[in-house]
Amino acid sequence: MNLYWSIVQQRAAEYSLAQAQPGASLLSGLPVLAAHAAHFSPFHTLHVAQFCLAVVVFEDCPDHLRTPGGVPDLDRLVPKDADALTVLTTAQEQRALFGTGLDEELRNVEDQVAATDRARAAVQQVLEQVPYGRAGRERMLDIVYELRDDPRAIAGVIALTTAALREVSDQQGPADASARQ
Repeated sequence: MNLYWSIVQQRAAEYSLAQAQPGASLLSGLPVLAAHAAHFSPFHTLHVAQFCLAVVVFEDCPDHLRTPGGVPDLDRLVPKDADALTVLTTAQEQRALFGTGLDEELRNVEDQVAATDRARAAVQQVLEQVPYGRAGRERMLDIVYELRDDPRAIAGVIALTTAALREVSDQQGPADASARQ
């Protein structure tokens, strides 16, 4: 693993642990993502989300929240009716963390809703690639790269990843979540 992916792995661990803390808000891990964005770019925060999805969500998701094929089902982890509040809450804070460029992009709520649909599809596609090993990891990079110029979709992926991490953590209970630390 090269240095960049070691950094991503560390930040994914920090981010997922922040979300697993009892009483953590959807915003608890955002300083970790802000640090990653400051060193690389807001787009690169998708690599942290990708790692969280592939390692934590995929591995720890309980069976009743998976598809018949064994892949975590985002619709079960984060129901679509939770999207608007989840994404807008996270996007509000991301504006402050990532700067005014994102602030400008997140003003139009209708555009955010459309981008969240795009983000939801990308998150599910990432989860579906995990069983394919190296080829799947390469496809995951392609999936997140397609969102590189869409700050609204980036916000959506981060928010949905956060909500999925929280649901998996809640399903495990406090004893399992604290064992990760």
